[in-house]
Amino acid sequence: MRVVTAKPLTGTIAAIPAKAHAHRAFMAAALGDEVSTFRCSRLSKDMEATLDSLEALGAKVSRQDAQIRIEPIDGVQELGAIRPNESGTTLRLLLPIAAAIVKKTTIEAKGRLPERPLEPLLSQMKAHGVDFSEDKPPFIMKGLLQGGDFHMAGNISSQFFSGLLLAAPLYGGGRITSDTNLQSKDYVTLTEQVMADFGITVEETMEDGKLTFTVPAHSHYGHVRDYVIEGDWSNSAVWCVAAAMTGYPLTITGVLADSVQADKRIVPLLVEAGAGVLWDNRQLLVTGQASKPIRVDLEQCPDLLPVLASLALAIPGESAFVNGARLRLKESDRLEAVAALVKAAGGQARLEGDNLYIRGTGQVKGGLVDCVNDHRLVMAGALLGLIAEKPMILKDSQAIAKSYPDFFDDWASIGGDSYELTVR
Repeated sequence: MRVVTAKPLTGTIAAIPAKAHAHRAFMAAALGDEVSTFRCSRLSKDMEATLDSLEALGAKVSRQDAQIRIEPIDGVQELGAIRPNESGTTLRLLLPIAAAIVKKTTIEAKGRLPERPLEPLLSQMKAHGVDFSEDKPPFIMKGLLQGGDFHMAGNISSQFFSGLLLAAPLYGGGRITSDTNLQSKDYVTLTEQVMADFGITVEETMEDGKLTFTVPAHSHYGHVRDYVIEGDWSNSAVWCVAAAMTGYPLTITGVLADSVQADKRIVPLLVEAGAGVLWDNRQLLVTGQASKPIRVDLEQCPDLLPVLASLALAIPGESAFVNGARLRLKESDRLEAVAALVKAAGGQARLEGDNLYIRGTGQVKGGLVDCVNDHRLVMAGALLGLIAEKPMILKDSQAIAKSYPDFFDDWASIGGDSYELTVR
């Protein structure tokens, strides 16, 4: 357990590498024509899971300091494995990739991952030549994925689309259509951007209100040397919110104003809340305390909910977070878990279906909160420590390693106070 006290954060902090970007780039490199090299200063457990899985599928990976070298998989493999640990992104993106180049793949899973949805992806893969020993991991996958037309609902996970897109050059190209509105579309745009970096062009068309992605036949991945993984907006959001909660200025370096990452939406949300935002090259300065309740549509940025819930408690009045159905399918049921965390800290929250309403007063009581082994809730709980009357005690704080292993070191580097609590 970790204890966080109300000591404000201020100064300058560097964004960590974006794991959403890294997952996709590492996979593209493993499918390329020659060795690719990367500059990536830090790795999270989820990034490690992707690299370990790529090695188990036949790639050769070496790491030295901030340099990563990936030698691509050499043709179709007889046997392979996907070892995603608890990373849903690793699993969902690699399932179609592995099915396109490995005849028999063993898929492992830990934590809540076996309960997270894989439909309609599995049904579409079954319709294109792949068999599964079970309908949820762990399972064994057999048969090479065939190309053609894929059709899926777009309101479960955009990762299903990204996985099929990344695999498309391996199965000879094809068309992938969203039969409903595609939620978290920015993540698919990020996939397209990475594929373009490695030489693959994806065409988007809209027909009868349905979005279709087409990867031409005879497309092939190239390679990139000295590829830079951009700064992570999902994890930088915690620093943005910290500044807006307290009014103490923070500068975040290494984030891109033109990034296609979904959680760059934190910037206009801070402006809506009344905080100040100033861009200077690749630096973002957040200053001025937020003062206006916010209304957030979670369809395109669900991962922001936990830290924005903490912001809402720092703002007098009621903030609304709507369309959060997919948050029930994350590392935890994040709607229920965030509501419970807010109440445990002494705040007011109510759930109405898939909408969450939080009434802030500018302060919470603090005390013990359960982060339910969810890294995003650890960040939310730490932020509440900035406005808590008594220290926040974060149960399951070790979950932060999933996305941000050095989080509490960085917290301390800009003035924050926290320490491990040993329970005997």
